[in-house]
Amino acid sequence: MSPSTEKCPWCGSTITHAKFLQIQAAIREDERKKLAAALKEFEKQRRKELAEVRQVLDRERATALAKKEAEFAREREALQKKIVDISKRVKKGDVVDGVEIDLFEDLRGAFPDDQIARTRGGNLMQDVRYKGKSAGKILVDPRPRGAWQHAFVTKLRQEQSEAGADHAILATPAFPSGRKELFVDSGVIVVAPARVRAMVEVLRKALVAMHVARLTDAERADKLGKLFKFITSPDFKKRFAEASDLTDEALAIDVEEKRAHDLVWKKRGTVLTRIKHVLRAIDTDVAAIVEARDETEPATPLRAAAYRVTTK
Repeated sequence: MSPSTEKCPWCGSTITHAKFLQIQAAIREDERKKLAAALKEFEKQRRKELAEVRQVLDRERATALAKKEAEFAREREALQKKIVDISKRVKKGDVVDGVEIDLFEDLRGAFPDDQIARTRGGNLMQDVRYKGKSAGKILVDPRPRGAWQHAFVTKLRQEQSEAGADHAILATPAFPSGRKELFVDSGVIVVAPARVRAMVEVLRKALVAMHVARLTDAERADKLGKLFKFITSPDFKKRFAEASDLTDEALAIDVEEKRAHDLVWKKRGTVLTRIKHVLRAIDTDVAAIVEARDETEPATPLRAAAYRVTTK
């Protein structure tokens, strides 16, 4: 071959040097196009993988936050219900709507074996049950009142007689002058709403004991008379007042617990916000790693293909 001729890189035939240069230029252009196509495909695949990584991070972050927020919401809802109950009990001296419903639920929760129902007059009748049988009845007037009237006692006493109840309790936040917390008027026990459950507990035990002893009507009347005498005695009032003070102390503890939970909620909210910031920073770092082009990394199949094209 003369210096002016070359072998064709495609077919091996003898061609002129000028033709060889044209073919060589065509080959380079073809390789450039193939490389560009390979790089384009690699970039497309890289972006797809990055999007998948981000989706995984978003799902994991959303799941973690949703779980924490759900736990937080359940705890907050349970405590808010408790706070509402505490608030109503602390405001026992106020005229608050819904006192009747509170006492109804309170007695049902405290004495699940008894039958408790509302009467036509709006009172509560508690049928004390012992081994499936009635041991006596307690009538409770739970309606909130802003001022005291002796007519409340008269009316309740009449309904007690008509219903055949063993005891009648007038739950009221309003007391006559010189009276408070507890007194007995015409056989009706007048007591603050927050003390009704404790009073029912005392009366209920007496009714069950008399039922088990199978006392006659005369004996029951005698025992009830002695019970009322005890209830109105200074010793009973002293102990009842002590129980009331302990109840108030328990309520104060509940209020303090509520304050502590408020602080916990505030701290948890701050931590959740910080979690979001940290996860966002992690997302950014991962994205930076995935998007960065590091030539020292092992060649992926696409990169290897691109390399083979350039080194042919």
